[in-house]
Amino acid sequence: MIEIARPPEPAALALVRGEKLAAARDAVARGIEVDFNGYDIVKEELFAMQHRKCCYCEKLEEQAKYRDVEHYRPKARYWWLAWTWENLLFACMDCNREQKRDRFPLSPGDTLLLAEQAPPGAERPLLLDPSDPSVDPTHEIEFRRERVLGRERWVPRGVTARGRKTIDVCGLDRPNLLDLYADHVLHQVRTKLEGFFAARTAGDTQAVFQAWERAKRGLLARERPFRALSHDALNVLVPAEHRAHHRLILERPRP
Repeated sequence: MIEIARPPEPAALALVRGEKLAAARDAVARGIEVDFNGYDIVKEELFAMQHRKCCYCEKLEEQAKYRDVEHYRPKARYWWLAWTWENLLFACMDCNREQKRDRFPLSPGDTLLLAEQAPPGAERPLLLDPSDPSVDPTHEIEFRRERVLGRERWVPRGVTARGRKTIDVCGLDRPNLLDLYADHVLHQVRTKLEGFFAARTAGDTQAVFQAWERAKRGLLARERPFRALSHDALNVLVPAEHRAHHRLILERPRP
């Protein structure tokens, strides 16, 4: 998971919110089910905002049409935020429907928002919001290399309580993702480092720098999947002392 830069709200959502929120208030007052349609009018904008990737697992999606608009604060509990731009994200079906669903853990002792109260109030969510500019998920979740039955695995581990809870809620260590992570490092990260290691063995300082920069561009560009994993794999496969020797810089992925 990496930080997501959120652009201004699309005008179309504001128009939908005006209509739908009035109807939702009436439904709540009457004790009937709220009609939550309409928020997916910004699905394509969210898809573009996240460079076609799930907000949680960073898996690349081919198209937005059959994927989900995710509510960071679940609409079942926070009905008045169902059409709020800052509460909407784009997510794959596995992270949203199979894992997170309506879960939204808070810190012990937190007071829930009252109806129509603006977040965060007294809430301290334990689920990371990748679009929160005050949060850098790469400081709270890191990928660590492990060996399982002789195979190299890259497993997300929570550095903070929020990181650990986010992994649990979103299933960021589910088996199919662990397979994708391992495949990504093997076929993407390691492949793009082949030129770097060849240049380092040959002792060609200029070629080392050029190969390193090419690898970073190929792995950490905004549109690339699993950027957080790529960063942490680069950090492990090219240790800090080797980078220092060649004066190489490894920047954290930015939105």
